Amino acid sequence: MFHVNDSTDDQVLFQAACKKAHVPFQWHVAESAARGISYLESLVNMSREHAVRWPDLVILDIVMPDGSGFKVLEYIRSNPKLRPLPVVIFTGCATPERMQQAYDLGANAFHEKPGSFSDTVKLVGCLYSTWSTAKRPTLES
Repeated sequence: MFHVNDSTDDQVLFQAACKKAHVPFQWHVAESAARGISYLESLVNMSREHAVRWPDLVILDIVMPDGSGFKVLEYIRSNPKLRPLPVVIFTGCATPERMQQAYDLGANAFHEKPGSFSDTVKLVGCLYSTWSTAKRPTLES
């Protein structure tokens, strides 16, 4: 899993929820939209010469100081090698307009951050059961 979120607290909470839900995600985290795009660019560049381990799922926050998670989503959907990646928006700033924008840009799902840890554990379990069994195109190296 690749998690792009500027809040260390949110990153740790999400990882703890995965552990509690017995979700075996392997983690990679970026704390900004720019670093998220940079990491994905590095995977694309490496894939030209080597086999790479692509993320099984991308979790994006929307509101970050250096730019929106929508920039990361746009980058993913504009790159043929990354386009098959499932992308879930996970935000504390959910509005109907943001949700519509996320789906218009190609998000696979949109979730508001739950208010409690137990609800986060339930959501993480649902995300895992949905995306670990989803049939989708494979990413070519």
